[in-house]
Amino acid sequence: MQLLDHVSITVKDLASAKPFYKAVMRALGAELAYEETSAIGFGERNHPRDDPHTYVSIFQSPQATPDPRRHYCFRASSIEQVQAFHAAAAGLRWPRLLQGERPKHRLLEAFRAEPGQCPVQCGQL
Repeated sequence: MQLLDHVSITVKDLASAKPFYKAVMRALGAELAYEETSAIGFGERNHPRDDPHTYVSIFQSPQATPDPRRHYCFRASSIEQVQAFHAAAAGLRWPRLLQGERPKHRLLEAFRAEPGQCPVQCGQL
């Protein structure tokens, strides 16, 4: 079951968050869909009679605020993709928030794409 068509994430400083999202989305196999001054998007948009896709947009917003209960977890198709997600973020020297096995995930990694903002996770079921 696919519950989401698309997701919009807001960040205060898109210029500093862009390298993170480009690296981790590439590691997960999500293509760059568009890039503008105030937004960047990844994945594939749905079309009539062709809608098994999902895409994510990251928008710059001065109102972007963290919430301790909000996070974004991208699904990996393999342990290797989770490791590639980690390597991409770690290669940019983003601080890791957590790593390891969790009850619902075989392997889970989490980073913050922007200091003080919501965690971005990657997990493999």
